[in-house]
Order: sequence, then C-alpha cells, then structure tokens
Amino acid sequence: MTRRTRNLWLLGALVWIVLGLMSAAQNAAWRTLMGRPVPWGLILPNSLGDWLTCGIFTPFFYWMVTRFPIRGERWWTRVPLHLAASTAFVFAKVAVWTPLYNALNPLEPRSYSQILVGGFYADMLAYWAAVGVIHAIEYYRESRERQLEATRLALDNLRAQLQPHFLFNTLQSISTLIHRDQAAADRMLTDLSELLRLSLRNPGSQEVPLRQELEFLERYLEIMRVRFGDRLVLTVDTGPGVLDALVPSLVLQPIVENAIQHGMADRPDRGHVNVRATRENGALLLEVKDDGRGLGPGGEGIGLSNTRERLRRLYGADGRLEIVNDKGVTVRLMIPLR
Repeated sequence: MTRRTRNLWLLGALVWIVLGLMSAAQNAAWRTLMGRPVPWGLILPNSLGDWLTCGIFTPFFYWMVTRFPIRGERWWTRVPLHLAASTAFVFAKVAVWTPLYNALNPLEPRSYSQILVGGFYADMLAYWAAVGVIHAIEYYRESRERQLEATRLALDNLRAQLQPHFLFNTLQSISTLIHRDQAAADRMLTDLSELLRLSLRNPGSQEVPLRQELEFLERYLEIMRVRFGDRLVLTVDTGPGVLDALVPSLVLQPIVENAIQHGMADRPDRGHVNVRATRENGALLLEVKDDGRGLGPGGEGIGLSNTRERLRRLYGADGRLEIVNDKGVTVRLMIPLR
C-alpha cells in the first residue's frame, strides 16, 4: 500500500467517525431539548456503528466513481447506474447493520424491514454525498496531475528550445564575426544574453501575453538575421486585438527554429519564414510558414511533438497543431482566445 493510499484510507475513516460523532451529538441535543435522558452508552455506539457500516462500502463508492464518473459529454447516462448502485448499497448496508444493531440493542431489537424503512433515505443520501466528495477529490487529483505534467512539459520544451547545437552555432558565429565585424559580434552577443534572460523570466507561468512571447521571439530572430544575413527574410504579422491574448510560454521559438533549419538547409538562395497571429472563429491562430524543402518522413521531430502534447495538456480538444507539408512547411497552432 502506497503512502498516498494509506493517507486516503485514514482520511476516509476519520470522516466517517466524525460524521458518527456529529450524529450522536445531534441526537443528544434533541433529547436534551425534549427533556429526555441522554444515554451516551447507547447513543454513541449506535451512531458510530451506523456511519462506520456505511464507511466499509467506501471502496465500492470509489470504484463506481472511477468506473462511471458523472461528468463529460454523456454524464447523464451514468446517473441511472448510480441510482441502481445507491439502491443496492442501501439494501446491503442494512443487511450488515441489522445484526450489529440488535447486538448493541438487545432490549429493543429491530427487524431488517424496520431498519430499512427507517433509514432508507438517510442511507441513500450518504451514498450520494460520498460519491460527490470522491468526485471532488478525483477532480482535484487529476487537476494537480495535469498541472504537474504541464509544468514538466514546459521545462522539457524550454530545454528543447535552447538546444546545445543552437548555442554552439551562435557562439561559433560570434567567434567568427569578432575578427571581421566586431559590431555585429557584439550585437549578437547582446541578443544572446537577452534571449537567455527572457527565457528564464516567469519560470512558473504556463501562459504569457502574445506581446511578451513575440518579444522573446524577436531576440531570437535578431540572432538569426546576424547569422544568415540577407539569405534569410524573417517577418512577423499580427492581426488586430491579439497582442494581449494568452499563449503557451516559449511556444513559438522551437517552431521558428525548425522552420529555419528546413528552410535554409543546403540552400544557396534566399529563404523566407513568416510568423502570423490572427483571430479565427473565436480562437487564436499562430502560424509559422517557410518556403524550404519541406519535411521528410518522420520529420516532425521532438520540438513539434512536444508542442502538440503541450497544447493537448493545456487546452484539451481546444488546442491543436496542424502541419501542412507542401511547397515548404506551414505549422498552425489553434488555441482558445483568452
């Protein structure tokens, strides 16, 4: 048994005990108000026994929630299953509780049918309350797991963005330029320093305004312009009202780097890379297009694969990455406009 499982079991037992104590306190308060005696020796064991008998069915409640969660597009199809399960629970719980109740109350025994009728609705309510709490716990757990996974993907994405070969090529270009164009070498070194600084800004943020993302991208493009000179034409176009839209942090640079690699590889003439951000059908469209040779078999690579997975984790079905491999490569990212 893992530590998390053990803690959940302890928490579940504690919750049922607290409910039993609260029920006993309520019964005692009612008796006091009515001027009747308060036999704690009977009230407390009966209340705890009643609620803990419900508690032994907790694994069944948990199984029903994980197997038939009441959520998603067809949540309503699972409600009848839970209605049937709650009814079955009540009959099973009463079957366990009846002999225990009679053992605790030998002077006032009750039949199965008497206990069933007397506690049917309370036991039914206990089932639905337990199922509701377990739904909340599972939703919180899944939310935390998605957040941790998204953070891991963000860190992996950041490592992929500033790959060693990019830093090596940039430093090599600086060392070459320093002997023939010191001003260009100094500018490239300044841009590289600023690029590294911006890449470490807001390390815990999954999303940033598009304006900030383009600021980081512009530093990277300045390095590429110095490195390739007139052989590379880089343009950035943004539509109206999109600069404040939230986008995944550091999402564009690896896609643009991929476009430059495929657009400039073994190419003597001029290459073009265009970055575009526009609204489309209530969503934000980010597009990176090059006029290179295109992707070969299995050419999507780690960067695009990580980006696709990151969009899925952050936005579910609302986040998509499409690749058009025709007369160059066009990568389209569609995310909710927020």
